[in-house]
Amino acid sequence: MASPLVPARAPAAALAVVAACAPAPESRPEVVAWAVERYGLELAAADTGVVDLRWRPPSECVQVYRVVVDDEYPESFVRYMQIPAEKSESFLALGPDLVVAPPRRPLGEPPSPRLTPDEVWRGRLNFFGPRTKDHELQRELLLSGSLIGPASPDAACFERTWDPIEDALALGWPALPGRLVAHGERWSGARVESRCNRSACVSDEGAGGPEQHHLACVTMSWRETLEGIYEEEGRRIAALTSYWSDGAPPELGIWAERQSLVDADAGRLLASEITIHHNRFGVTRNLRIEAVDECPGSLPATSWAGDEAATLSTQIERARAGLDPRKPAEARSVRERDG
Repeated sequence: MASPLVPARAPAAALAVVAACAPAPESRPEVVAWAVERYGLELAAADTGVVDLRWRPPSECVQVYRVVVDDEYPESFVRYMQIPAEKSESFLALGPDLVVAPPRRPLGEPPSPRLTPDEVWRGRLNFFGPRTKDHELQRELLLSGSLIGPASPDAACFERTWDPIEDALALGWPALPGRLVAHGERWSGARVESRCNRSACVSDEGAGGPEQHHLACVTMSWRETLEGIYEEEGRRIAALTSYWSDGAPPELGIWAERQSLVDADAGRLLASEITIHHNRFGVTRNLRIEAVDECPGSLPATSWAGDEAATLSTQIERARAGLDPRKPAEARSVRERDG
C-alpha cells in the first residue's frame, strides 16, 4: 500500500544543503565509545555532514536480531511483585511475506526499495525465547521509512516486559525522519502514550486528585538526535541517541535513554542498547538488540571483534526457517480481517 511521496520540509532541506558542504565534527560522542568498546567497530568520521535516514524492507536475505534483556530489581521489589528480574536471550527474524503480501517490487539484492515515511511495507516476523517458552511466534511486520511495528506505545514506562515482540520493536528501533538528516539534528520520535500518560500526573502523594486536574497527563515523544556519521568497512553508519521522560523529577520519575547504530546504506538497525530508569522503585531495565545475521548492515558484516555469530548459527537458521513463505502469517491486521 504505497502513499504519495511526501516532500521534505523546506527548513530541513536547506539545513541539509548547508551541512553537506561541511565535514562532520571530529569529536566522538558516547554512542561511538559504546560501539567501539562493546563491538570493536573501527568507525571513522565520514566526509559528509548529512545522511539519508530511513528504514528499508528486508530483502531476500532475512534479517535476524538477538534480543538480550538484563533487568535489575531491588530485593524489596522482587518480594513485592513476586517476580525475579528478567535475564533472557531471544531471537527475532524479519523478512518478506511472499504469500500474504507479494511484493510489487523485485526483492533482489540490497539495497531494498526506499520507503517514504507514509509508505507501508508488509512482511513477517518470527520470534522465540524464554517469554514464549521457546515456542516460535509469528506475526505481521509493518515497516515504513520512519517506523517499524507492531510496537508497544507504552513499553518505555513499564518495569517489565509485557509483549516481548512489541516491546523489542518499540524500544530497539528509533523513529527515523525518512529524509536527509544533518549531523547534530534533532527530531521528534515515536509517541509514548497509553498507560504511560498516567505517570505524567503522579505527585509525591500519589496519582490523580483534584490538585492534579490542571495537568495534561500527556508524556513526551522520544527525542532523537543524530550524533554523528561514520564509515566502517566502506559503509555509512549513523550514530543516534534517544531520550524519553515522563516529566517527573528524575529521582521520582521514569526516564529512558537509547544509543543506536543504523547502517544508512542498508537502511537497517545495526545495534541498539536501551536503559530505562524507574527511580521511584529502584528498577533499571536494560535491553540490547544486535543484528547477528550475515546480511549487509549486520554486525558480522562489519569489523565486529566478537566470534559470537558463529555460535549463534543454529538460532539464526531456526529463526529464518520459521518464515517459510509457504505458511501464512498467524496474525492479520484489523484492516485485512475486516476488509
